[in-house]
Amino acid sequence: MPGEQMVLHSHPHWWYFWKQVASGIVIVILAVLVVVTDGGLSTFLQWVTIIAFIVWLLDTLYEFAQWQTTRFAVTDQRVAYQSGFVRRKGVSIPLNRVNNVNSEQGVIARILNNGTLTIESAGETGDSVFENIPDPDRVRSLIFQQMDAYGAARAERDAAAVERAMHAEQGGSDADADESIEDRLAKLDALRQS
Repeated sequence: MPGEQMVLHSHPHWWYFWKQVASGIVIVILAVLVVVTDGGLSTFLQWVTIIAFIVWLLDTLYEFAQWQTTRFAVTDQRVAYQSGFVRRKGVSIPLNRVNNVNSEQGVIARILNNGTLTIESAGETGDSVFENIPDPDRVRSLIFQQMDAYGAARAERDAAAVERAMHAEQGGSDADADESIEDRLAKLDALRQS
């Protein structure tokens, strides 16, 4: 998004293709059976293998296109997810709406370092679930870091706005407006304590 800094951008973990790998192994076994067997069964197995290979190839190409067009991103202002090349869908969650981020990994997912992220947000959709996220614990920590940085930046902007409003109300000079944010915050703190 314009005006935002990209912090993380990734496609789903390569484990996304496990079904294509498993079915490819089955097709290789069928091909070996065709070569080993003789007779009428061999012709039937040849056709089954050829049809299975064509279906597998088309499915693998489709899933690869899906994988290429699926993106998970974290910016300094939001978490975004888009997927699909025929039918696009996307989710964009502003960081100030994120309530919690949970990660989940089964045994195989821990070995392969991928998993599922669930982002709880204050909005109409509630929880958003993102599967096949590479290194979900790191992504979870990164989202929390960005939430903290976003909150600090927002507090700084709010403090500056309050200072400007107070300055304008008290009829301050333009020389006072050149003070740094730290000086303004120190003055606000001194006013609060007095």
